[in-house]
Amino acid sequence: MRQPHYPESNDKVFGVWDIAAFLLENRKTIAAFIAATVSAAVVYLLLATPIFVATTSVIIDPNRGAELFNAAPMPPTMTSDQSRVESQMEVIKSDRVANSVISRLKLEQRTEFATGPSLFQTVLARLTPTSTASAAGEAGPPDTTEFREVASRFAGKLSTKRIGQSLVIEIAFSSADPNSSAEIANEIAESFIRTIVEAKSKLAEEQGKWLSERLETLQQQAFEAARRVNRFRSVGDSLSSQDARAKLEELESIATSYRKMYDDFQRQYNETLQRISYPDADVRIISRASAPLGKSSPRTSLVLAFAVVLGGLSGTAFAAVRLTGDRAVRSLAQLNTNVGIAPLGAINDLSEAGIWREGKLRWFSRSAAARDAAGTLSRIAAGRLSASVKTDLRRLRTTIASLTANPDVLCIGVIACCEGEGSTTVAACLANEYARSGARTILVDSCADSRTLSQELAAGTTTKSQPDGRQESERAVGPGALALALLPSAESYLEPGETNRLLMERTTEVLTQSRLEFERIIVDLPALLSSDHWKLLSSHIDQVIIVVDFGKTTVDQARDGVIELNLAGRKVLGAVLNRVPAIARKTWS
Repeated sequence: MRQPHYPESNDKVFGVWDIAAFLLENRKTIAAFIAATVSAAVVYLLLATPIFVATTSVIIDPNRGAELFNAAPMPPTMTSDQSRVESQMEVIKSDRVANSVISRLKLEQRTEFATGPSLFQTVLARLTPTSTASAAGEAGPPDTTEFREVASRFAGKLSTKRIGQSLVIEIAFSSADPNSSAEIANEIAESFIRTIVEAKSKLAEEQGKWLSERLETLQQQAFEAARRVNRFRSVGDSLSSQDARAKLEELESIATSYRKMYDDFQRQYNETLQRISYPDADVRIISRASAPLGKSSPRTSLVLAFAVVLGGLSGTAFAAVRLTGDRAVRSLAQLNTNVGIAPLGAINDLSEAGIWREGKLRWFSRSAAARDAAGTLSRIAAGRLSASVKTDLRRLRTTIASLTANPDVLCIGVIACCEGEGSTTVAACLANEYARSGARTILVDSCADSRTLSQELAAGTTTKSQPDGRQESERAVGPGALALALLPSAESYLEPGETNRLLMERTTEVLTQSRLEFERIIVDLPALLSSDHWKLLSSHIDQVIIVVDFGKTTVDQARDGVIELNLAGRKVLGAVLNRVPAIARKTWS
């Protein structure tokens, strides 16, 4: 008989649906990683010290000094505004400004900047003998190492930036105390201005000293030139009258030049003295810092968003690594190539319809779907299935008919490799499909350990006597009707002293009688790898269908199940892939 063919691409190209199916299937792992990273982020936010940033702004005004002294504006320099602003920013971050702020505010005494001795230093201090100078109470030089550490922490909290293309510099300082951040930021701006004033004052003093010395020289030179003019006028010279006049004009010109030079230097000297007496910087504060109202770091929303992204990426990476060693069956092609069994078809996850109808998603496990088994079986019995599931069942029935030549009576056993893989659901769906197609169908529950069908679908059935007088539930038999037979089980039928041989005899009699009354007999068998009870019934079953749970049953388990059935001499019709997510079908070729 020709088997259905499901092609498999060797060079699979992953698309959007593959990624979506992968994320949906591994949502539990990804959610666990996100929960872990978010929990760590929350702990960090609770334990981290909040940091407050205060800012103050200063502007560079090169012509400020000239306006104060009613002098002409200074000519533009060859230095660009960018270079000038960057130079001033480096001055703000210089050690001179930092040392001034630390000394004036005594930052070395604040816990935020001060550091106690390390454990090694404490032990070393106890083991090292005390010096003579310390014992005598003499004051030694200050600990410059500690001061450098304070200055290093101070520099790490200070930042500057240029505002746009203007000459405005923003000074920012971060601290655990909002008031301290504003106080230190303002003091940095003031110390920066004081530094410029002191530098200009010192430069003016040096210029004044040089001008004073130069004035003395020019004064002597001007006096000597004037004396020569007066002596030439009074004494004269042996030259002719015309030459004498030219000589006099030359001496007067020299004297006038020296006098003019002296007057210019005298004016510059006076301006320099004014600058020394009232020095002023070409920088002024335009906005003073105030205590910030909110913390600048850590930013709660940013930290939580980063934790979510990190957790999602970590969970996805972990799931991808785990997928490389995962041998679970996820496609019909795997059944054909890896397991070596003919795939009969696939059935969608029956819980998906309930998910969207109830408006909630069962994220973490299938236990919620297992708890809703009663509702699922009730929907199957009532025929309240989605259109896609009904289509899957019609295709499955047609495939079985093509493989079995559609005999008048057919007994099909439905079995799974392990417990909880949906063999009961598939058996109920298949029996319901045969009944609705017009065939007289009976659904037999032979699971002695877990009697799901007997417990959930026995209500509303008619009864008939078993061979020993006990009662057995059975629906009314007729064309298109679905009957439910409850076979003897170790729990409700057998006495403690009875053996499995008696169970096999009674089951054989019931199945034999069912062949006379029904056209299709669907038997829900116990799991293959969990017990050997299925072997007692296998000889009375025409064909066996293996149920493979999508993403749960491994290739090795399915292969072992096929081997077990072949060793028992049972004819395996094929395999049904159960609980297939709708999105996973889009990834199949």
